[in-house]
Amino acid sequence: MIGVLSRNTKLGNEQDYQIRRVLSRSELSVVYIVRHIETGTMSVIKEFFPSALARRCSDGKTIKCLKASVSPQFVKLREAFQREAMVLRDLQHPGIVRYEGYFETNGTAYLVMEYCHGITLDSVVRKNQLRINADFLRTSMLPLIGALEHIHQQGYVHRDIKPANILIGKDGKSKLIDFGSVIRYTDSATEHPIFTTAGYSPLELYSDKSLQTPVADIYSLAATLYFCCIGAAPIAVPTRLFEDKLVSVRAGNRAVSPFLSRIIHWGLALSANKRCSSLRWFRAALQTEYILHKKSVVRLTGRKPAVVPHSLPKEREFQHSD
Repeated sequence: MIGVLSRNTKLGNEQDYQIRRVLSRSELSVVYIVRHIETGTMSVIKEFFPSALARRCSDGKTIKCLKASVSPQFVKLREAFQREAMVLRDLQHPGIVRYEGYFETNGTAYLVMEYCHGITLDSVVRKNQLRINADFLRTSMLPLIGALEHIHQQGYVHRDIKPANILIGKDGKSKLIDFGSVIRYTDSATEHPIFTTAGYSPLELYSDKSLQTPVADIYSLAATLYFCCIGAAPIAVPTRLFEDKLVSVRAGNRAVSPFLSRIIHWGLALSANKRCSSLRWFRAALQTEYILHKKSVVRLTGRKPAVVPHSLPKEREFQHSD
């Protein structure tokens, strides 16, 4: 892959990591799987490399701006990358990919994270389609709710909850793997950069001057559950503003209980003031869905439901996105 660091390149303040291979590349970064030379453990390193603004020098390592005119933008994006690292350092939680370090060299910055096995939630849902059930939702979504509660308690809003940013491990539990859009909602700043994903971003994220609080993440959580239940994202907010034809979860999947369907729809309210404001409702709805599922299986078969894990593809590594 052109422009990336070569295999066996050493990284770190003490040159203690060795690149094994490239995991992914985006407009803002390159992600590598690395090995710690002393311990042999594997990690993931994310290198700040905005390809539209910078180039790799002839030494094969150093990154420099393409021209002086883009230097302010490069610096601004690099500061945002550094903030992402510091936020991840502050948010240690089982439902969040673990921070392992940060360093600067080669004219750029590097974020070190734990190496995880699994697959993103969007891939799991697309593979399983209508086989996603209450067992899977309870196992995968409760850790996500716990992670969001922790994020909000620390004064942050994630702003980019979506299936592509949620890793499902072999045990079925979830981890959040991208924090590039996080802001501190307790700050006095009145402007925030606009980052949106059609179907998953609430109305307030489409403005850089709007009040952005934890209920923004509740919208995105509800949209993620919507996707899990019916296999498609909700209608994007700009379209709903003109004519809101959002179909309820239960209309798209009769196996979902009216209670969970109503909670999801409440979480998808366009107005933040009318939206569900507590994650406790989602935890209660998922627990209730699981109980109802168990009772329905017992009623139909006379037996307790077998614990059948969701179907995952062969083990693969997660991919970070910007």
